[in-house]
Amino acid sequence: MECCGPGYASPADAIRAPREKILYTIAIYTGTGIQKPDYLCTIDADPDSPTYSEVIHRLEMPGIGDELHHMGWNACSSCFDDSSMSRSYLLVPGVRSSNIHIVDTATDPRAPRLHKVIEGSEIKARTDLSAPHTVHCLGSEIIISMLGNAKGEAPGATCIWTRISTSSVDGKTRWATSRSVMISGTSPATM
Repeated sequence: MECCGPGYASPADAIRAPREKILYTIAIYTGTGIQKPDYLCTIDADPDSPTYSEVIHRLEMPGIGDELHHMGWNACSSCFDDSSMSRSYLLVPGVRSSNIHIVDTATDPRAPRLHKVIEGSEIKARTDLSAPHTVHCLGSEIIISMLGNAKGEAPGATCIWTRISTSSVDGKTRWATSRSVMISGTSPATM
């Protein structure tokens, strides 16, 4: 099962692949009364490791009250045939702050670091949207569902982040918004 880009050529190949050795998840303080930054947890998922099933790293975000939400990769499994793509960054949205945190997972996967924060004020100014909810990577873009306009009012929309340069997180990006568009698809249940 040779791979030249991220992901796998088929769901069957993914099932046969080696298990993940680390997992990333978010931890939030929303509603707890605790005034600390939310953080990204790195969990050791290697049964042969002495730290198996333990949180081995916590990456705190720079602000308080983000309410981190559904994160996603900068590159998708559908990029399997594209050797220029790699899963190097997690995009971690803050639904309350409207910030999008870009986390470098390639330099040290067991201790990811914050690469960049795209401030909610910039997102609102460039897209007239707020409250990023879910990040999905596509073959060439990243789509982010946004829950509201810049004032936080309904309706929300999708924000499509298109790579212009060789790096999708270097700030040289084009933002496009789409309202009243539904994207859906089906696939056969067989593998």
